[in-house]
Amino acid sequence: MKSFNLDRRQFLAGSAGLVATSMAAPAGVLAQSQSISALMPGVLLPESLRGPAEAATGAAIENLPYVSPTDTVAKLLAPGAQGRYDLINNMMNFVTEPLMAADALQPLDLSKVPNWDQLSPYWQSQAVMKDGEVYMIPCMWAYDSVLYNKDFIPEDDEVTQSWGVMFDDRYAGRIAPRDDAYQMITLTALHLGVEEPATMSRSDIKEIQAFLISKKANFRTLWSSFGEAVNLMSSQEVWAMVGWMPMRLALQKQGMNVTNNWPSEGLMTFQNGLFIPKGSQKTDLAHAAANFFISQEYASELAKLMDYGVTNEAVINGFSQETIDRVGYDIFDRGVKTYPYTWPAEMDAWIEAWNSFKVA
Repeated sequence: MKSFNLDRRQFLAGSAGLVATSMAAPAGVLAQSQSISALMPGVLLPESLRGPAEAATGAAIENLPYVSPTDTVAKLLAPGAQGRYDLINNMMNFVTEPLMAADALQPLDLSKVPNWDQLSPYWQSQAVMKDGEVYMIPCMWAYDSVLYNKDFIPEDDEVTQSWGVMFDDRYAGRIAPRDDAYQMITLTALHLGVEEPATMSRSDIKEIQAFLISKKANFRTLWSSFGEAVNLMSSQEVWAMVGWMPMRLALQKQGMNVTNNWPSEGLMTFQNGLFIPKGSQKTDLAHAAANFFISQEYASELAKLMDYGVTNEAVINGFSQETIDRVGYDIFDRGVKTYPYTWPAEMDAWIEAWNSFKVA
């Protein structure tokens, strides 16, 4: 798996002559049971795209409850999981190592994913491959940062442009972390000067746990869903939280004076990929759905609705400079330090530390 590291020339590079998106389901699809079980964040299948996605797939897409990448790995590696899921859309950087090591995925047949030709050359190069076969196809990318209300937290304060704003005593009771072991331990470690959080020893993790416990009184609550997080900010119950790009957009559309910071210790980045678990009996349908999720139609609407970065070359090339600047598609031109989501060597210790923090 290659690290998430691209420059603007790679990201915005493009060429003409792209293949038009086909809305027709591939031959043989309709012969299968007309539903698939998908595991993906709900924000990646907004209602405005469900109809087109199901029309292109030729089946209903049952979007199962999504929690986190860690939970996704646990679900796929659980006893009896084979055959339970047909298509997954999740963080490639994070889930590749455990899932490929466990031989939990099946290779994709690119002849059933014609929109592969619409991906930019860079994003094609980021596909997860083994023995010449593709196992994961990149479909979107993003970054996570601190979302904060500029009415209460000054933008030009040095701590604001740091993960440290999540722990600042001045904002006690107005901060909301996400209830996610990986994300919170990673950003805490980065804030405390750890260059590679994924390689921390168990003793290092204990130190992170102790720091989080020492700051627990500053946290208003832990959020676990998109709507909960947006409501916490829009009600002004909290002034800062770990947040996603579409949350920022939703709050700005409400007229909130909310923006994201650029953590000096490293902005957390990820790229989502599409893959099919072993045991799926509906692979034609899963391929058809995957084909739609990298189409120009899907990518254009996702970028408009969620501010997420996409991998379809035509959509990338169509971004205006104003959109690039506003959303932060040019983070590498800005010289922002980044840290890609990476599967930790001691994941069980991370989960144990987070659970200990929560009950402390």
